[in-house]
Amino acid sequence: MDQSGRESLLDLEKRISDMKRRYSKFLEEREKRRRREQDVHFTKKDQQVLIKSFVIAGIIEQGIKKILI
Repeated sequence: MDQSGRESLLDLEKRISDMKRRYSKFLEEREKRRRREQDVHFTKKDQQVLIKSFVIAGIIEQGIKKILI
């Protein structure tokens, strides 16, 4: 293999390494974004628990109001 062939292989190897690094960084950013969005949004189960707690709190509040008034 001549000198230009080796240089081409080294250049190709460098480009592949750079692409791997960029892809890895892309995946990390995507995972960070997914975690942030997941932290912000409630799951269906969380929503149900939250709704039930509001309903129970409203019932307790009305019961206390009837007792006091």
